[in-house]
Amino acid sequence: MINLRSKQRGAFSIEFALLGVVFSTMLIFTADWVVKLSVQGKMDRLSYSLVNIIKERTQLYGKDNYDIDQAMVADIYSVGRSSLNRTLGGYDSANFGGEFELLQFDFEGNASVSTIEQGRGCQLEQTISQMQDLSMVTSWGRRATLYRVTLCYETANWAGDLFDEDFTTIQSSSIMMGR
Repeated sequence: MINLRSKQRGAFSIEFALLGVVFSTMLIFTADWVVKLSVQGKMDRLSYSLVNIIKERTQLYGKDNYDIDQAMVADIYSVGRSSLNRTLGGYDSANFGGEFELLQFDFEGNASVSTIEQGRGCQLEQTISQMQDLSMVTSWGRRATLYRVTLCYETANWAGDLFDEDFTTIQSSSIMMGR
């Protein structure tokens, strides 16, 4: 009879090493995914809050003008930057950026777009002018103004380095119809 125990020496160590690599990879991937989901949730809430501030600025700032300007966007971007700094551990302002857009219609229904970028640039899949179908006709017979805030933040790339991919940019966009 052949002694099988003697032929099994070292098999446990090899299996443990292989499973250790697999479990470590899964742990890194899961941790990276959880961090990115957490940042995504914070960015979603922040973009929604900032677009509401822009929409309600007639109430907040006492302005009758529905256009956005550089000074107002800089103030709102500063609020967003401060909020993210308070809620995100390891926040780096160089990794944060935003794009603030306005789609306004004149009395004939012609659209005009204003876009102001702050910080690092965000990659937009669609411009706000491509979303003008979201605007409805108000009770006064004119099309409502659309506001969009897109925020992006560059996160750490834990899992991407393992797969030679770039999973770093978290982006959130909120759109709101004006009054």
